[in-house]
Amino acid sequence: MRTNSSNDSGLARLGTGKGVSMVEKFQNQTQDRPQRPVHPGEVIADILEDLEITQTQFAEILGVSHEILNEIIQGKQPITVDLAIRLGKALGNGHRLWLNLQQKIDVWDAWQIHKKEYEQVLTLV
Repeated sequence: MRTNSSNDSGLARLGTGKGVSMVEKFQNQTQDRPQRPVHPGEVIADILEDLEITQTQFAEILGVSHEILNEIIQGKQPITVDLAIRLGKALGNGHRLWLNLQQKIDVWDAWQIHKKEYEQVLTLV
């Protein structure tokens, strides 16, 4: 990896400017995990158990089919932006939490599949 130098034609380093950027910290935390991060569906299952409501009841609250919710809980489907908004509203915790959980899964999966290719990409800044 190439570091920032005075010959970089004014390109600034992303992040804090103090060594490793915030972007690199997130990437390292995600790609170097030995196990896949928890799927948001597992979190939903725990919440439903705590609230003592069924998947069918929660699907009705969200305005989605029971089948879709079940596939998400089983980790077979991702959290979409639409569903993240619905979850955030229903549970009062906002959409960003759900999108962030899904993004961690997506980034980890991509690193597992394409690691060698990513390591060949030249770092410019």
